[in-house]
Order: sequence, then structure tokens, then C-alpha cells
Amino acid sequence: MQTNLNLPIEQLTSEYLANIKVICFDGDGVTKQKGTEFLFENGQLVLESYPPRIDFLEKLNKLKKRFHITISSGRSMSYLMNAYGERVDSLQAEIGMYLYNGKLLTSNFQLTTEQKNKIEKIRQELGRLSDVNIRGFEPKEYLITLHTIKAIPEVDEIVKRNDLEGELYCWWNEEAYDIGLKTINKATGLQKLVERLGLKMENVMTVGNGINDENMTAVAAVDVSTDAKHLSADFIAVGEDGGGEVVVDKLLSLVLTS
Repeated sequence: MQTNLNLPIEQLTSEYLANIKVICFDGDGVTKQKGTEFLFENGQLVLESYPPRIDFLEKLNKLKKRFHITISSGRSMSYLMNAYGERVDSLQAEIGMYLYNGKLLTSNFQLTTEQKNKIEKIRQELGRLSDVNIRGFEPKEYLITLHTIKAIPEVDEIVKRNDLEGELYCWWNEEAYDIGLKTINKATGLQKLVERLGLKMENVMTVGNGINDENMTAVAAVDVSTDAKHLSADFIAVGEDGGGEVVVDKLLSLVLTS
């Protein structure tokens, strides 16, 4: 099948789903509204983000009867567990680094001491930046996520200066910078899940909306974008809170009539 056709999701048929057993959804901007607020309560930094709507989560739960439903996000695992709970089959956090299958939390990859030191040094240097456009770090174990109001050239400079080997990506998604190893991404994380399930990538459908979803949409058998401006795909869906619900409604309609 051709790729990057950008067809409206209404043209998705049951034929495309014949071999699909896993559907991987992005979080922010797909299954929930984008946005993060930084608040200080009792002297501590507290992050608030829009949760997925309960009625939408119930639809995902229904879809579990036909597919393995997984969420792949740049968010921390604690956040994903709180947001999605048991309404999905598995969770992938920090852009592919961690996997939770409903029972066990595992690390998909191991970093070398040199890689750990490099990432920590970058984190420290970013922490010393003085810029009114910096909002703060999102608490994570591996991934560096620095929220900013706009792109800050010094961020890219710090990463390049400390990464002469070119091991790291530095993405700004119009809300925050994500900095991590190029070998750890949503595609490689998804591959780990698929292997554990005894399946292949030809059994996978993905739904994403931005730069950190490009890797996984490139390897999926069927891919959907909820933001054609930032991510091309086989199918395009547009809707409230990111378009993920439009995709789920379409999938449920196909499953219920097949």
C-alpha cells in the first residue's frame, strides 16, 4: 500500500485492518488536549495537564476487545498510569524508553555510563540558563523535557557542544524541548512491545500528530495523523482534543459492523 496519502479518515475501511492487532496512540494532541501548566504549591513545582476525557477512555476500553491498545508518549510513566490506567493494554513512556504491560514496568534500553553522564551534563547546563521564555523541566527519569514559551537557540547550542558524536536528538514541539538518544524513540520502543507480543510491525497501526511520532508512523503498516501540518500519514483525522476520538469512532464503527 502507498504511504503518506493523507486521505480523510472516512476512507479507512476494514480491509486496512485485516492484519492489524496493535493500535498505538500518541498522548497529547491525539488522545487528549495539549497543554501543560507549571504551578507552585507549598514551595513545590506541580505540573498540571489536561486529562483524557472519561467518555473517550471508555471508547478505548471497548476497542481493547478487538486490538491491543497502547499509548506511546513523551510523558513520564507515573503520569501515563494516572491518566490512562487500565483502560488500555500497555503504556510506553519517555518516547520509547519504558514499557508497562499492566503488570510489570521494564526499561526497553540500557544507557552506557558515558551516555548517562552526557545527558546529565546537558540537563545541568540547561538548568543554568537564564531566559524569561523558560518555564521549567518536566520530571522524568531519562528524557530531558524543557518547557519553553518559544524556541531558544541556546538549547540547541548546549546539546551540540556536549554531543560531538551526534547521538542525541533535540526536538522543539512548540511547547517543550525533548532531548534524548536517537536510538531510543517511539519506533524502537514499539518494536520492543511487538516482539514481546509475538507479532510484527505489519500488525501495527499508529496514530500520532508530531515530530516525535515520525519514527513510529514510518514503520507501521497503517498510520494516521491528527495534524497534517506537522505529520503526513496514510490517513488524516481532525477533531476536538486532537482527533484521536474521531479515529476511535471510525475504528469502532468498522469493528462493530464486521
